[in-house]
Amino acid sequence: MIELRKITGDNIDEVIALEVRENQKDFILTTNLRSIADAYVLNEDGEPTIPFAIYADGVVVGFLMYSYDILDHESFENEDFYRKMGYFVRHIMIDKRYQGKQYGKLAFEKMLMDIEAMPYGEAEYVALFYHTSNLTAKTLYASFGFLETGIVQDNSMLAIKNLDGKITESLVE
Repeated sequence: MIELRKITGDNIDEVIALEVRENQKDFILTTNLRSIADAYVLNEDGEPTIPFAIYADGVVVGFLMYSYDILDHESFENEDFYRKMGYFVRHIMIDKRYQGKQYGKLAFEKMLMDIEAMPYGEAEYVALFYHTSNLTAKTLYASFGFLETGIVQDNSMLAIKNLDGKITESLVE
């Protein structure tokens, strides 16, 4: 069973110790520790950001984080979602010891269901970046209805999903 639990004093060391495989390190632009620190700063600046430990049967197997903010980067100005509130997936990873067991897909689904409930406010979109060479991520996100925008920053593709209430529809079929 997959659970998402907030980062606490009881699990922070386990989350910080998580690692991806050597050939995946270029896909992750920051460490889990830095992401947790970023969440603190973003929350202080008024941007709700939630870091979660991913648990499988009571064991920490990964980490993810998302935020709620306006999608207003200058490179988005010609897009429908420009200057609209949205959810942004900032980080997701599964430790190298636990990859290949569908934990990432199940955790991503749980996170999207949480976002679908719009815990911080209304939004039309959820967005994320993934490294252009990360075909596993591309396939995963596409399976949830994320579409590439063609916007590339630092070798990472922006993908976006319209929050139309059908996030998990493809999984039910």
